[in-house]
Amino acid sequence: MTIQVQKVVFNFVTTILIMGGYLFYVFEIQGDINLPKVLDIKFWGVFILELTMLMVLAKIILFILFAIFKKVNNRNKDEEDLGFIDERDKLIEMKSDRYSHWIAMFGFMVSMIPVSMGYSVHYMFITILSFGFVSSVMSDVWKIYFYNKGL
Repeated sequence: MTIQVQKVVFNFVTTILIMGGYLFYVFEIQGDINLPKVLDIKFWGVFILELTMLMVLAKIILFILFAIFKKVNNRNKDEEDLGFIDERDKLIEMKSDRYSHWIAMFGFMVSMIPVSMGYSVHYMFITILSFGFVSSVMSDVWKIYFYNKGL
């Protein structure tokens, strides 16, 4: 498995674990406190901000640990650099990002439907978060597919 595929798989797994862990913490562990607030817009604003900060910080720390682990593990081997990106990698990145942005935009449009029909705003937040998560995961899935397909 190439280093690019390893990075994508690592990103895929960490995204699912961080999102799942945060949802478990907010709705299962802190559920008695947070569940009555679900209909409140302030709750969803704080939820999204905390999730964004957690994802960014956790990804930075985890990718630093990933790089350290790869360097220690492959000390004597002549393996490709973690930061090496060629034209093929850029093309795969652009293609998978384009597809994931289409999913995110579709999710944004779909999230406007409950608001326009008079439903509560929390449905919009749930839809945007769901499609954002699916978009991120599908971006990684397409990267793995394109690397294995040999684009």
